[in-house]
Amino acid sequence: MSSLQVTAGLLIKVLEYCEYHCKAESQNMSEIEIRDWDEQFVVMDDYVLFNLILAANYLDIKGLLDLTCKKVADEIRGKTPEEIR
Repeated sequence: MSSLQVTAGLLIKVLEYCEYHCKAESQNMSEIEIRDWDEQFVVMDDYVLFNLILAANYLDIKGLLDLTCKKVADEIRGKTPEEIR
């Protein structure tokens, strides 16, 4: 079994996501409000984003994994392989 080394800063981001979504569910927040928060949450540099994907996968947080993967997909959509590199 592989292990993932998670920095304190990365763990804080994971907890921030989980706490917000737990609160959003308990307070019946609108989908628009949640989507807006999610869009702002994933505004980060690629290094942090890729490590957040790894952490979400390792910790089995499907919503966070989906969100971060979607962000990467949106960033590379319409680019040539050369532009992606």
